[in-house]
Amino acid sequence: MGLLSGAISVIAGIGGGVFFVSIMTLVFLFPINVAVDTSTFIILFSSLAGFITYLRQKRTKIRLSLMFGVFSILGSILASILFSFVHVDNYLLKMIFAGTLLIAGINMIYKTFKTKKKEEEINAFSLETHDYKSNFKKSIPYFILAGFAANFLGIGGGVINSPSLNIVLQFPIHYSTAISTSIVFFTAIYNTIIKSITGQINIVIGIIISIGSILGSIIGAKISKRMPKFYLQHFVAIVLISLAIYMFF
Repeated sequence: MGLLSGAISVIAGIGGGVFFVSIMTLVFLFPINVAVDTSTFIILFSSLAGFITYLRQKRTKIRLSLMFGVFSILGSILASILFSFVHVDNYLLKMIFAGTLLIAGINMIYKTFKTKKKEEEINAFSLETHDYKSNFKKSIPYFILAGFAANFLGIGGGVINSPSLNIVLQFPIHYSTAISTSIVFFTAIYNTIIKSITGQINIVIGIIISIGSILGSIIGAKISKRMPKFYLQHFVAIVLISLAIYMFF
C-alpha cells in the first residue's frame, strides 16, 4: 500500500497524506489524530525521494522550491500556533479530512481539463526563462493555505500546491508536480519536527509505510516524465472521492 501510494502521490504531485491517513484510519483503525501525525512523518521520506529524483531530471530547482516553500512553512507555523490553543475533536477532524479528500478529487478532475497543453509546449518549456514573477503574489495565499492544511490534516499540501503552480503561475503540469513535491518536502521537515515534539507519531507503522512509499516515489518520479496524466489523474480523483464518501458515512 505504501509503494502504490508513494508512486501515485509523486506522479500526481501531492504529498500522499490523503492516502496515508486513509490507510491508517480505515485499515489499521488508528484514531484520526494519530494517523495525521504519523502521515506527516511518512510524507517527509516519500517526498524526499521524489524531490531528489526530480532534481536529477532538472524538473525542479532548490532555490525555486525554497522560495515557494517559505510561504507553505509559514502556513504550517500559523496552524501550529492556532491549534495549540484550539482543540479539534477527532470526529470533526475526520469530517474536515473527508471534505478535503472530496475537494481534492473534484479539483483534480477539473485540473485535467483546464490545463491540457500540447506536448511541444511542454518540451519547449524552461525553468530558467519562465516568467512566474508577474503572478507570484497571487499564488502566495495558496501556498500558505497548503502549509496550514499540511500541519492540520497530515497531508503534503500538494493538492493545493500543484494546481496553484499550474493554473496561477502557468508551469506545465509535468513541472508543477515536480515543484509541488519539492515544496511538500521542505514543509514536511518543519511539520515532522513539530509533530515529533507535540504529536502522536506511531514510529513503527510510519517506518513500515515509509519504506514502501520511498520506493514508490522513486518509481513514480521516473515514470511520470512520459506518462499521460489525463487518465491517471481521473483514476486518483475517483479514489479520493470514494474515500471521502466512505469516511462521511
